[in-house]
Formats: sequence, structure tokens, C-alpha cells
Amino acid sequence: MPDHDALRILTARQHGLVSRRQLADLGFNPHAVSHMVRSGRLERLTRRAFRLAGSPDTVEQRAMAAALDLDRGAVALQSAAAMYGLLDYTIEPVHVLSDRCPNRGEGHIGIVHSTVRWHPSDVTTIRGIPVTTPLRTLCDLASRITPDTLSLTCDRMLAQRIVRLEALHALLTVIPEHSHAPGTGALRRLILARPVGFRPAESGLERRFEWLMADAGEDPFDRQVDISDDEGWIGRVDFADRRSKVVVEVQSDTFHAATADRERDRRRIERLRRAGWTVIEVWESELWKRPDQVVTKVRAARARALARAG
Repeated sequence: MPDHDALRILTARQHGLVSRRQLADLGFNPHAVSHMVRSGRLERLTRRAFRLAGSPDTVEQRAMAAALDLDRGAVALQSAAAMYGLLDYTIEPVHVLSDRCPNRGEGHIGIVHSTVRWHPSDVTTIRGIPVTTPLRTLCDLASRITPDTLSLTCDRMLAQRIVRLEALHALLTVIPEHSHAPGTGALRRLILARPVGFRPAESGLERRFEWLMADAGEDPFDRQVDISDDEGWIGRVDFADRRSKVVVEVQSDTFHAATADRERDRRRIERLRRAGWTVIEVWESELWKRPDQVVTKVRAARARALARAG
């Protein structure tokens, strides 16, 4: 017998949606489903997915519908990244991943991708919607986005604690060292560039500075370094070159322009200099409008510091 109470509970959890398979599990045979559609209680989205009449049409509902439209599917790739709150990604168009080849020639709500590598542990839920896990999402994106975008996405996941560095290193142990699978090489290089103790850039400005240094052929700085003196902990600086004892602080025009911010920065910089560090402040406007001057400033500071040490 059809369980109408269970249907109400289920659709409440699924943004007003239900799949044909779920309806069958609740005791609704094809005749009962057709009757509910004709009576206006259910709206047919596809042959496999239905919406409870009157439920609000939202982005999350459309993402849920795309997943329910497959026998076993989950929101994936760019859409999954957006579900995790990562900037530069959008939920729509909705990408979904399934462990079986979708029915060819049939319309689907989302952009469907199939895979032979699938395990229930690859799927989690966000606000009731099945979504590929962060690590699986990163793996799937590796063959579909540029290495720079993949690197940025990974660092944002690490910075926001969506992915743990230990999980990345564990993944490296199961990735074939020599494989022609799309994205495998990019994924290995990504993980190898993030050894134990790696700290991701915490802002777009820091990533911009790193890119400028790499593009100019400069040796990389260590990121997010804790520095102390005889009195104790001075603070965590944005970038430090331990060999030349040069510190670079990347300052936002918005968040470091207030009087209180400048005074706090001044005291910390004075203490760093007393401890023997050369400190450079690089401002947001310089990074974007005068990048050559930033590179020149860094090179000069390193040269002066090494000359003094020599």
C-alpha cells in the first residue's frame, strides 16, 4: 500500500523531490504515480524524477533533481566545488556523476558524467543533496581544469579545511606513478608540491605574489612562517626567506589602511628588524598595477641582506 506519510517526510528532506525508484520503494506502483501526476499532486520533471506540486523552485532543488534523475548519482565536478562554497564555481549548469552509463538518447536534467571508479564512500550529502566528497571532487576536476586552476582550488580547499593535507598524501600512495589516465599526472604534481607542513596561501594577494616571484625566476619564499626573538613569538609573517632573512608582508589596501592596523604592523615590523630580519611591505595596488616594481624591490632586498651577511 502506498505510504503517503513517508512520501511527505522524504520530499521534505529532498527539496520537494522524489525519484521513480523511491516512489516504488514506498509502495507507489506505476498506476498510482500516474494518478498523482494527473491529479496535480506530482509534477513530472523527467521519466525518473518528480516534484511535489507547490514546492519552491530553487538552485538546490534543481541540483537535487539532477542527482535523482540517475539511478545512483551525485552532484560532481564544478557543481560540487560550488556546493562546498569555493569561489569561481557555480552550481549550474549542474554536473552529476554516476557509476553507470546514462541512458543514451534520453534527456537528463544535468550534465551527466559516468565513471567505472565509484564507491559509496565517494559520496557525502550537503543540505540533503548527494555530492561527491571534496577529495573525489578534486580528483575529477584534475582532468578538466587547467593546472593553475587546480592548484588554486586545492589550496582553497586546504585553507578552508575542506580537504586535509594528510588525505592528499594518502591519495598519492594509490595514484599510479606512470599512468596515461587523464589528470593523473597533474594530480601527482599537485600533491608532490605540497609536502608535510605545507600551508596554503590564505588570500588571492598571496597567490598573486607567489605567481610574480615564480614568473620572474625568483627562488620561492616559505609561506606563513612563525618568527620569534629572545622575548618570544613575534608573529606569523606572510612570506620569509630564511637564507637571506627577508620577510615580505602582503598588505591589503582595504584591511591594513586603518590607523590601528598600521600601528600594529609598525610595532611588529620594528621588532622583526631588531631580530635581524629585512622586512618588505608589498601593497595590493603594487601587485596588480606595478608588478615589475615588486620584483625589483624583492631582488634588491635579498641582495642587500645577503651582502650584509657576507
